[in-house]
Amino acid sequence: MRKAFLLGTGFAALCTTTISHPLNAATIDDVVARLDALERSNAKLAKENAQLRERVNHIGEPKAAVTAVAPGSPKGNPVLHAAVAPSPAPAPEHTVVSLGGAPLYSKAPGSNPFIDNTTVTLYGHVDLSGDIFNPGVYDQGTKLGVSSNLTYFGVRARHNLDPYGYPGWAAVAQFESLVEVAAVPTERAAFGTRDSFLGMESPWGAIKAGKADTPYKKATAKFDPFSATLGDYNSIMGNTGGDLRAEFDWRAAHAIWYESPVWNGFQATIMLSPGQNTAKDNSDFALGDFNCPATSSRGSGSGFPLTSAPEGCTDGSYGNLYSASLTYNQAGFTGVAAYEFHEGTNRTGDEAVTPLSNGGVLTVPTGAVGIANEWAAKVGAGYKFNDMIGSLQLYGIYEIMRRENTVAAFNERSRDGYFLSATQTVDKWDLSASWAHANASPGSPGTGVLNAYPTAGVVVSAPAGAADFALNSVDSSADQYAIGLKYHFSPFVSWYVVGSYLRNGPGAHYCLGVSGHGYGVCGRDANNNVVAGNKAEAVTTGMTFDF
Repeated sequence: MRKAFLLGTGFAALCTTTISHPLNAATIDDVVARLDALERSNAKLAKENAQLRERVNHIGEPKAAVTAVAPGSPKGNPVLHAAVAPSPAPAPEHTVVSLGGAPLYSKAPGSNPFIDNTTVTLYGHVDLSGDIFNPGVYDQGTKLGVSSNLTYFGVRARHNLDPYGYPGWAAVAQFESLVEVAAVPTERAAFGTRDSFLGMESPWGAIKAGKADTPYKKATAKFDPFSATLGDYNSIMGNTGGDLRAEFDWRAAHAIWYESPVWNGFQATIMLSPGQNTAKDNSDFALGDFNCPATSSRGSGSGFPLTSAPEGCTDGSYGNLYSASLTYNQAGFTGVAAYEFHEGTNRTGDEAVTPLSNGGVLTVPTGAVGIANEWAAKVGAGYKFNDMIGSLQLYGIYEIMRRENTVAAFNERSRDGYFLSATQTVDKWDLSASWAHANASPGSPGTGVLNAYPTAGVVVSAPAGAADFALNSVDSSADQYAIGLKYHFSPFVSWYVVGSYLRNGPGAHYCLGVSGHGYGVCGRDANNNVVAGNKAEAVTTGMTFDF
């Protein structure tokens, strides 16, 4: 029947063609041959359509699994994503581009095994605030500010090695950058200035190299409900001498570290950051760097605007760094123990013989050592439970910081500290409060308009109206209080308002907004001289957006 239909159709077509185009007439055999070729072409097309349909169905199957493997928080929080290892293997055969953990298929299956087994994630965090603050210094007064706070953008990649005979193994890489949303960008915002690394995950943990927050820093990062605001706990916690830099809340450069798997709620992390310094006193730039060790670009102690060492590397730069942490998370309970060691910390900048405004001289006490080891240790705990109105999260930290081999009168780097925080969650609202306390240090290198050590043997008289006391003879303790409210529009967008108050003892000079806020609020006069004993206060409100 089919052959007869084809012959009939061919004959009709032949007749029509002959009538319309007598000079180009074709035979019946030619028409049948063409129809057979057309039938074979249709069969091939049908087969390809079936194969394409099967591929499309196959693409849809592992979508949920791929969503689950995007490493870290859907918000792209570097503290979280860097602390979990190893992550599950992604489904092979397809390239996935993930935006904040939501996968998008961007390439059809191909023959390139690298592309077909690599997951690439784009993520970011935006935090912008408006601030009202008063540093408590006689020539400053109340000021207004707009700040981008710990805003970052990153790219993360994970190449699954399971299909190549390495079950549970994967190569990982990440590049993360600070983004200056409100301020004019500098080299601080260069691509890769934040956590960036290359590493390998395995069933026995992950080894990574590059730069990253130290295990000591990450161990209690989630304890602070006011991170990156003017109520940030690093005003005191991890901050040995006050001022603008928390030495034990750091991102270590040129480092290598190991992250263990989570076993019954426990996870261990250890890190080594070689000093790479050609100077025995660590006063030079680390090899490969153009910034003083242990400082951020243009930050406190960086040597900016100086362009060479050793002039700029005498304010806290150190050699090798060793950091370790052990964390436990189970059934609402969190336990933390962490330790960090800084080898050969250079503080000879504090020992400089400094002419005073009236001709006096600040003399270093006998036995003071400008190059000495410094270390810190802390333990912390937290518990989350449901109360009558929602969930309540409580945290506490006890911290010890020490500088070795120096005289007490010169030592402002040795002290203990405490931190407590509580967050009550009711539906989409979080109400938080915190308190941080720094015990007094044994002494001080002397800061302010005019200071002299009692042991110096130098008698000076203060100019009219100037403060005349030695900071190592007065109380250097400090307290910071913060309270805040946060509203979550979604898991990715929130609004917050935070109020904070910092009480410095007469010999203390801690600052608000250290390590995260776009700028710090410090007791400094218009000439950038440190003024101790100030009382700083601030109110800040802002919005966060994670993607």
